[in-house]
Amino acid sequence: MADEFWKNIYDKLKENLDLLRLICLDTSNQDLISWVNPNHELKIRCNRYLKSGIIADKKGLVNEIISYAKTNAPLRKIILLTWVNKNQKSMEFFSQAGNEASIEKLKKGEFGNIDKVRILSKIDPRQGSFKLYKDILEEADRKAKEEDLNKKEKQEEAQKQSISSSEIEAAMQAKNIIASPDTNNGAYSGNFNEVVYEELEKIKAALAVLENANEQLKTENKELRKEQDKHKKEISSYSSKLENKVNEAKKLSSELEKEKDLNSSLSSQLKSAKAELVAKPVPTISESEINDLRHRLDEALKDKNDLEKALSNREASLNRIKDENNELHSKLENFTNQSNIVSCLQKKLADLQNKNSSKSLSVAGQIITKTRYGKDFGEKVGKKCWLFVSITGDVYYLDLESVPKNLAVPEEYLLATFEDNKFVNIQSLETGRKEVLGTIKKENDKVFLICEDGEYPIYLDITEKWVNRPARGVWLSELDNRNAGVYKLDILPDTAKLNKNQIKSSKTVSEKDGDKAQKAEKFNGQKVIVFGGDRVGLEYEKALNNTGLSATWFSGFSLLSEISLGTGKPDLIIVVTKQVSHALLRELNAYADKKSIPIAYSTRRGITSVLDIVKQTFK
Repeated sequence: MADEFWKNIYDKLKENLDLLRLICLDTSNQDLISWVNPNHELKIRCNRYLKSGIIADKKGLVNEIISYAKTNAPLRKIILLTWVNKNQKSMEFFSQAGNEASIEKLKKGEFGNIDKVRILSKIDPRQGSFKLYKDILEEADRKAKEEDLNKKEKQEEAQKQSISSSEIEAAMQAKNIIASPDTNNGAYSGNFNEVVYEELEKIKAALAVLENANEQLKTENKELRKEQDKHKKEISSYSSKLENKVNEAKKLSSELEKEKDLNSSLSSQLKSAKAELVAKPVPTISESEINDLRHRLDEALKDKNDLEKALSNREASLNRIKDENNELHSKLENFTNQSNIVSCLQKKLADLQNKNSSKSLSVAGQIITKTRYGKDFGEKVGKKCWLFVSITGDVYYLDLESVPKNLAVPEEYLLATFEDNKFVNIQSLETGRKEVLGTIKKENDKVFLICEDGEYPIYLDITEKWVNRPARGVWLSELDNRNAGVYKLDILPDTAKLNKNQIKSSKTVSEKDGDKAQKAEKFNGQKVIVFGGDRVGLEYEKALNNTGLSATWFSGFSLLSEISLGTGKPDLIIVVTKQVSHALLRELNAYADKKSIPIAYSTRRGITSVLDIVKQTFK
């Protein structure tokens, strides 16, 4: 049919969802499935109503199709045209004249059943056509109500008869069993009382098991609540200390402002005294007045030096207070993270207690080790996988490629999601976890990862060849049965290896560094790019260029995607780990691996330290 003939009907389908529902319900299951399968998004939404390619819930499937078709005009056209093509006999009524003869045929069902007549009444494009269908539809609705009422009355009557019959039959059986419990060989094989006693014992045993499990869950929940209360008290204590430190910092800041104002006043007085000394003619000033002015000048300079020392001490005190504040914030954050983990574990425990029967299942637990699939896993037998154990002791096996490498951390609490018993996702429950970059250091039997912001203990078996190598680690916060430390290490490439004397960080760039750089041996124009060490900054370019290198420096807080490295491939990238962001580190490592560019790390900001790395690379 022409599109202009059906334009009004297409418009009706957008707003009249009842018409769309009638058409879908009157459509065969095969056609409904043919609409769903080619549309990936619609198929995902309708999967729960399909089982093995068969419709399990047609009403639910139709509701989902209608919901999707509201905003999908092509699907509405497919729905209408499919019904029109499959019901040509019903569509012939549109070519009939609206007289009594054609209406009588419609009543007799020659153009389809009452469901098809109801659809025809809504899509008939002829003016005033609904009057043709009114009496037929009203009569059909009346008969349907009467049939429903009769059916309901019959069901109630049958239910009453069924109850009375079953009661009589149960009474007769009870009478026979009581009269001759030992001779009733048809239903039982033995003494009735013994059978009842055995069943009661089984029920008691099952109840005892359930009571023990319930008591165990209550005890674990009680312990978790105690631990949470303990963390809340500690958080409250640290919050109070933090508030005191903040007040002290404000007080010191106020005193510092006063000292600055006093220093400014004295500087003004000094300038005034100098101006006064210059303005007066020399011949008119006596020796005593000159000495007096000199004395006043010396006193002012002395006061200024004293004030500068006091100001320096105040600034040092303020920095100390800020460091303590940062430490308290860190501890507060740590306890907050632990409370979040406890709350999460409590929620998971409550979910297990409720025994949720949904198809989607979330399990909290830990990855223990690598293993292989057993004989019960079909084609996966013998393949390597992760052994995942929940906090309640249940065991799961996860494909190696399904778990991201940075989440395969022993001792880390993870949340694994399963749908229809298939693993679909895994995420960390450790809100305090972080990735740190540093050098492996071994002291006696203890191993540490030395980073710019401190030492992190490593709880892994470390071979001797890893010592003094650069590495990237995953740090986890402290829990009841776990110390805070590094539980996963990735050794960086040899090009990133650090010197032993680069473990400790330097404070500032001294003048000696610049002198040594000036006297260093000459190079042959190799291209070097330096990132980080913002306090030194462009001094790197000046010093390195004087040695015959082509050096360029960029801030450690810039992004690789926002800067231009110039033309040509650099011969060396140096990262000064003081004042450099983790985002830039990740970009640089990926860029160096892709371009096969050597990359080196310096934990010291000094020019000589950077120059030593250049010497070792190009010697």
